[in-house]
Amino acid sequence: MAYLTPDVVPVDEFDPGTSLLIAGPPLTRKRELMIRLLGGGPDDERSIMVTTKVGAGKLLKLYREWHGDHPDGHLSVVDCVTKGRGIGQVRETETTSYLSSPRDMTGLSIELSGRFQQCHRTGTPTRFGVHSLSTFLMYHDLPRVYRMVHVLSGQVESADALGVFVLDSPSDRELAMLSQLIDGVVETRETETGCELRLRGLGGRGAGWRAY
Repeated sequence: MAYLTPDVVPVDEFDPGTSLLIAGPPLTRKRELMIRLLGGGPDDERSIMVTTKVGAGKLLKLYREWHGDHPDGHLSVVDCVTKGRGIGQVRETETTSYLSSPRDMTGLSIELSGRFQQCHRTGTPTRFGVHSLSTFLMYHDLPRVYRMVHVLSGQVESADALGVFVLDSPSDRELAMLSQLIDGVVETRETETGCELRLRGLGGRGAGWRAY
């Protein structure tokens, strides 16, 4: 079953196992694009998001602003921010877990492996996103982040999920390396009249810049 994403990018649906990279400068609404791509599906789908820039509470609020409320368990968040900021106590739930910081790649791998295994067991259509790979690049070198994305994109493919990875202001080397692991790249840019995007890859579909 295809993942429907109407009115978000030039392609209205994606085959199971597809991974996308959203890449562009600051203030081009990349988090919004990720949230819109990861929501909007039927209630029997599941969404998993890794956040490295805003806490789980804010991400959940943004998700609901775009997609409304969903049944319990529809959205899971792995928060790599809140503990590192030391803002009060955090309470883990079945759908929200907390890591100490983006340095903890081992903890992230364990957490996500469990969640993807659950997707395998249940056969639940799943949308998965990371915002943002650039934070991991602040703590780890590019080859290590490459290996992480290689594993995650492989899990997306194995689980017949849809994967969305966000990358802020990538260097040519970062974009060239990481896009090797991805089926399509959504580039963003700011213009005098607003923001634009274009989709590269996926058989050449969706070429050309368009406003969003």
